[in-house]
Amino acid sequence: MSRIPAPLRFVGMVASLVIVFGAIVSLGLGALDKAQNNGTTGLFNLGALLGYDLHFLQVQVSVIFTQTDHTGTPFHNYFVQGLATTIEFCFIAMPLALVLGLVLALMSRSPWRVVRTPARAYVEFFRNTPLLVQMQAIYTSFLLFPSTFFNAFTAGIATLVLNYAAYECENLRAGLAALDKGQGEAAATLGLSYPQTFRLVTYPQIVSVVLPPVINDLIYMFKDSSILSIITIAELTERTQDLARRFGFLSWQFYFLGAALYLALSLPLARLARAVEARLKSASFQPKFDLATASLIILGGMVVVGWVCGVIQEPISPGAVGAALVQLLAATVLAVLIVAGFVFVPGGLVYLIGSLIGAVRRSLARPARGAESGPGVAVSR
Repeated sequence: MSRIPAPLRFVGMVASLVIVFGAIVSLGLGALDKAQNNGTTGLFNLGALLGYDLHFLQVQVSVIFTQTDHTGTPFHNYFVQGLATTIEFCFIAMPLALVLGLVLALMSRSPWRVVRTPARAYVEFFRNTPLLVQMQAIYTSFLLFPSTFFNAFTAGIATLVLNYAAYECENLRAGLAALDKGQGEAAATLGLSYPQTFRLVTYPQIVSVVLPPVINDLIYMFKDSSILSIITIAELTERTQDLARRFGFLSWQFYFLGAALYLALSLPLARLARAVEARLKSASFQPKFDLATASLIILGGMVVVGWVCGVIQEPISPGAVGAALVQLLAATVLAVLIVAGFVFVPGGLVYLIGSLIGAVRRSLARPARGAESGPGVAVSR
């Protein structure tokens, strides 16, 4: 018996996978449609299963394009608004988190403990406490202040920035640690200042190292932003759940559409990150522009896109545009102030306690060493 040619084996394997996964998906969709519409025919009846699948897909398409709620508002309008809100918060918070994370990373690598210890205390606190608890604490604390600057929007942005600044600090610190220290010494020998060394020598080399984890964190932020619903922010997950509660007979169609929109956000970013990483690591890549400046432009563009996504959700007017800009500035200042306050107050307290404990240990160690040397001297005599 002759061997089956490799192309035919490949085709057979692909066909088998399509059949297996197609059957699993078909059974899943059939089960969902049967549960939603109280069907009586079993799923293993192929005709009934095909009917369930076609009905589910037909309803899914109508939900996306034609169906409306009781007020005549198309369902897809809710998803567009939720998607715009998710993009608004994530595209504003991530650039701020990266900038503050870079400052924390540089502080973490400082040779002075008085600078290094508060930064490490900040990172350990925000990485090891739940994001939900952080958001609740910040939001409830703001209820005592004027709502013009302290509200759900500024609290949501500040919480995402504070939490992700700790993670971006670790990403950037790892990238800085991966570089050869001799490069900085060579740059200093050439007369470059520290800012020039960082912009022209250090930063272009760490971009390819930190880009993948940073993009991954942005994808995680898209999903973590769902907790904003707790403080009355109607982002994508909240819009989906609200529609599912109001129209239970279409709940699975809403969840499928919400999941598809999250995929539409995440997959292009992941592919873009891989393409840019490969380009930066290519030996033939010779940038004709300053990577540090280009990165700042990209981060600024993300903030502008996020701000625009917030503006277009309301009737556009000069007053609405100005109010959105004020809210953006307030959220930025608030996040910076909280980071600085936490670094200098609790972080400084951790440094003082650590210094005090170290001083006590040193003072206790000196008599012990003296007691050990005393008998030795006496015996030698």
